[in-house]
Amino acid sequence: MLDTLKFLTQITPPRNYKNADSLDRVANYIYNRLSSCGLDVTFQEFQVDGKIYKNVVGSLNKHCKKTLIIGGHYDVCGDTPGADDNASAIAGLIQTAKLLSAIKDKLNFRINFVAFTLEEPPYFMTEHMGSYVYVKYLKEKKIDVIGMINYEMIGYYSTEANSQQYPWEQMEAIYPSVGNFIAIVANETSSKFLDLFDFKNIDNQLQSIEVVLPDFLSNMTASDHLNFWKFGFHAIMVTDTAMLRNPNYHKDTDTLDTLDIEKMQHAVDIVVEAVANIETK
Repeated sequence: MLDTLKFLTQITPPRNYKNADSLDRVANYIYNRLSSCGLDVTFQEFQVDGKIYKNVVGSLNKHCKKTLIIGGHYDVCGDTPGADDNASAIAGLIQTAKLLSAIKDKLNFRINFVAFTLEEPPYFMTEHMGSYVYVKYLKEKKIDVIGMINYEMIGYYSTEANSQQYPWEQMEAIYPSVGNFIAIVANETSSKFLDLFDFKNIDNQLQSIEVVLPDFLSNMTASDHLNFWKFGFHAIMVTDTAMLRNPNYHKDTDTLDTLDIEKMQHAVDIVVEAVANIETK
């Protein structure tokens, strides 16, 4: 994962919507890394304001009808390095693909690993988001989707008291005040999809916390899974909770040295074990 983190955080100019060449370099890098995992990889190209942008889609077990989506975005906000947001997710996505590819014969479903572009402003919450384009395609083609797992910032952890904040004060009495865990977040509609993975029974050195948000808080979980919810698909987000924990969110200080790569690997291991153990009919 370190090689991916270094590549993404050191690329110049930064991988934002203004720098299509940098985004292309990142897309090609992800394409090659997913290909090396044994996946069948394609680009999903689309045009926004006269520029061509690309989602990267790597498929495992293409012969299976039902499809699980695992994704994360690779662009950054402004001119930031974007180590946690969202190089950590892309590094995790590639590592997840590598580990699940090794046990593909044990899985009775297809997995599409998707690296989305244009998640960040100014296109966030618009039809120009890479995830919106991708989900619209799934809906139009009537793809049989089990659901989606979205990696959104998985690299920042703290052992300091009161390092974890929450968007709703009632949550403070339920969940830890120290930001040293990975959160797995669903909306109410996706709660049964969350239960499918049985995260609570996975033994790992990193604590995982399941959160089912009431509908009125759903839009506060700002990332690509929102488009899956919008189109009626089940989705969950795997996250270190972004600005609720990481003081470097959308800042120049979101650098590689602030990440805990060991805990990132633990977060990936949790997802891999959960996916490996689900059964679909």
